[in-house]
Amino acid sequence: MTQTLNPSWSSLDRGTADWFGVSKDSDSTQRWRRKSLQHCSHLYGGLKTQVMREMELHSQDNLSLASTETPPPLYLPPHHPSHHHYGMQRIVDPLARGRAFRMVEEVDGFSVPQTPITPGTASLCSFSSSRSALNRLPRRRKRESVAVMSLKAAAALMKGRTLGDSTAGRCRRRSFMPPSFFEDDTVDFPDDLDTSFFTRDGLQDELSSYADEVFETPSEAALKQLDESELTGSALDKNELERSHLMLPLERGWRKAKDGSLVQPKVRLKQEVVSVNQQRGQKIVVPVKKLFAKEKRPYGLGMVGRLTNRTYRKRIDSYVKRQIEDMDDHRPFFTYWITFVHLVITILAVAIYGIAPVGFSQHETVDSVLRNKGVYENVKFVQQQNFWVGPSSEALIHLGAKFSPCMRQDQEIHKLIQEKRARERESGCCVRNDRSGCLQTLQEECSSTLAVWVKWPQHHSAPHLNGTLRQYGSVCHQDPRICLEPASVSPHEWPDDITKWPVCTRYNSGNHTNLPHIDCTITGRPCCIGTKGRCEITSREYCDFMRGYFHEEATLCSQVACMDDVCGLLPFLNPEIPDQFSRLWLSLFLHAGILHCLVSVLFQMTVLRDIEKLAGWLRVSIIYMLSGVTGNLASSIFLPYRAEVGPAGSQFGILACLFVELFQSWQILERPWRAFAKLLAISVFFFSFGLLPWIDNFAHICGFVSGFFLSFAFLPYISFGRSDMYRKRVQICIFLLVFLGLLSALAVLFYVYPVKCEWCEYLTCIPITDKFCEKYDLNAHLL
Repeated sequence: MTQTLNPSWSSLDRGTADWFGVSKDSDSTQRWRRKSLQHCSHLYGGLKTQVMREMELHSQDNLSLASTETPPPLYLPPHHPSHHHYGMQRIVDPLARGRAFRMVEEVDGFSVPQTPITPGTASLCSFSSSRSALNRLPRRRKRESVAVMSLKAAAALMKGRTLGDSTAGRCRRRSFMPPSFFEDDTVDFPDDLDTSFFTRDGLQDELSSYADEVFETPSEAALKQLDESELTGSALDKNELERSHLMLPLERGWRKAKDGSLVQPKVRLKQEVVSVNQQRGQKIVVPVKKLFAKEKRPYGLGMVGRLTNRTYRKRIDSYVKRQIEDMDDHRPFFTYWITFVHLVITILAVAIYGIAPVGFSQHETVDSVLRNKGVYENVKFVQQQNFWVGPSSEALIHLGAKFSPCMRQDQEIHKLIQEKRARERESGCCVRNDRSGCLQTLQEECSSTLAVWVKWPQHHSAPHLNGTLRQYGSVCHQDPRICLEPASVSPHEWPDDITKWPVCTRYNSGNHTNLPHIDCTITGRPCCIGTKGRCEITSREYCDFMRGYFHEEATLCSQVACMDDVCGLLPFLNPEIPDQFSRLWLSLFLHAGILHCLVSVLFQMTVLRDIEKLAGWLRVSIIYMLSGVTGNLASSIFLPYRAEVGPAGSQFGILACLFVELFQSWQILERPWRAFAKLLAISVFFFSFGLLPWIDNFAHICGFVSGFFLSFAFLPYISFGRSDMYRKRVQICIFLLVFLGLLSALAVLFYVYPVKCEWCEYLTCIPITDKFCEKYDLNAHLL
């Protein structure tokens, strides 16, 4: 029985040795060696001559690749723990060179890449080598605690990558040389904390970037990947780009080199740095992480290019490549400055003026207030709600909002003020019979039984002017005969028209004048109410309830300039003619509320910051300010009685820059029509918000158009030949002239030939319901 089994065991041993390529048969050994070398050369590249020569040395761990000799048999001691008491011949792997092939344990969800096992690289000797990790008993892996996992996640987050990225650099090595100390520590202790953030950055990259000392040529897979990466349209790994001799690290390029200093080479034209094996969920996560990355902004791509997966063409002319490489990289100083100013002004405005009622409709307040007749009346105060969580429209006008009646003499308001003065010219002083007070009113508003209406020249107290009785008056608590400053003396006598009387600042010190309209106690003075310059002679209590401006020094509405009170800022040079045209750009620094400011900050720190990194602070500031001024000017023409704040026109002018950049880089982009469709969909989505109430679409549209023209003139561009370069230079002049023509036309329509468009309101708000859109009818607010 024993004799029968011995041949079977011998044939089994021989077959096993043949299977693993370690048979004593010379032909079988040579065949397996050739297959092993062919596989290694295909997978890792050809071996260097020096390595081939070293492998020809006769040693236990390094045998000749050309020789057919079989190494002397070595037997493991009987007490070897792997083989119990049987002696087993030790077989030497010619390619292992003593390399310990480890079976690395998985670490919580992802595994460390292992060295590929091939017929020539993994033999029986590797499992019994004294340096092998497989001759030891497997250690029991200790589960990580919550604190350890939290620290790992925090370190990875601070480094700007996920937890699995720490092992991404541990790619398989082509070399069979012994691993470095860094890899030994990583493999033998997989549970150690990832604290590379708190140590020297880039250690793993430096170790893995050493020149290969074993293989002379790259593998076929590497050559294939290199051919694809040279075409400008392939996706490359960021670490691979930074290790390349053609490209500097992306963190460089913020500042230009000073004169006399070492000038760093510019970043070569490569594809946008993305992950090679991106999963579907990372298409949004990866671009979002790169929004604030300090890397050079590639022309034609940028932040929007990342979000929409925009790529270059695979073939780009070297002349175009050189232009893209030589483009300057800028620090977004203007973005940081304008964002800081917006935040500071919004905080101060909310702190000083408070927050108006929040909502989309009107807020009503009803209370009993003492009015002109000396009795309490129920009055109602209506205030427009602010859904941006900020000050009221009256406060925003005071701060410098875009408001046409403060920027020019509005014909509608001027006409209504003249009508108010004509009625006031026919008014008189209504003196109550019980001497409880007097008030300047019309005759129909004064009770004939309870009061006496003192009107010149019918009343006996009428004074003379140039030998004739005055035809207009009287005025409660004001008379040319008792006013000392300014005195009514020749040749500076007060005119007969009471609406042209000045404000008396000093009266005669006499107690009684025997004039009923002077000796009475005045109960009402001018009060400017609302944002349209409406003046009413009423009590202080009623004026305070209506949030108006009470003028204690005046007696007639013609003596006060209500529009000056409403507008605030600097007083008008001529009280009759508003001239605060500076609101066209002052309103760009204001916001309607906290939410409005947050939206602007989000846009500026993404889109504006991205454009400024390409164009620089000067070009972007010109486009930003001029687009905002043009948008506000158009809004002042079509929505004159609506207070508007915020850089809406400027932001849509920056949005137009993205279109111009797309058109300028059309010939170097892969599938430009697809990129245009995506950008157009984003813009239409933003324009749709202008159809909601209290959002100005005119500023959006005109800001976009002006920004479109300015972008062709100020944004950097690339040319595709000499003729194309001359064409774009002419294009700059043409679009500058077009913008100047647009700005001049809007200025003429605003100041010289005002227009009134009835149907234009549908461009800024669609009346879904009767109360959805507020009607900006002047008569509804002024009268």
